[in-house]
Amino acid sequence: MSAEEILSRSLRAVLAGLPVGADIPNSEELRWFLSSLECFIPQAIGEIHPEMLEQAGDGVYPIVARKTGDGEIELLGHFLFIADQKLTPIHLKLQLAAAGDSVSWLECCLGERGEHGMVRTPYGSPGASTRLLLALTTRAPSLDWCYVVTFGERRL
Repeated sequence: MSAEEILSRSLRAVLAGLPVGADIPNSEELRWFLSSLECFIPQAIGEIHPEMLEQAGDGVYPIVARKTGDGEIELLGHFLFIADQKLTPIHLKLQLAAAGDSVSWLECCLGERGEHGMVRTPYGSPGASTRLLLALTTRAPSLDWCYVVTFGERRL
């Protein structure tokens, strides 16, 4: 089964029964979805930016996760790279295909651009990680993103 199929199935389980606009509660289904993003995000970005194909995730830590439409999620948080155990911001909007196990639309912003490339913050204590996440909610709209990838067409 591909990363996209796993992502699709787990996200359908996460969103089932939630009204549009609802915050997504922590659950086993959400943890499966977040785990699927660890592989899916580098693959999706890697289609346009091949250097990302060499990256792998080790965690996705949301501060915002909400259902934004039918089969649709918005997530703002941090992506943890497995190789160096460092965090970088992620803002993801994703919509599943109406039928089947695939993504029909994706808008993904990953990594804050810094003076020497992508800003990657060491993964530290839970308190430090929480402070990074909370700061992200106010900074996200003005971030200079390293990677901005959009594909597909959003159903209305």
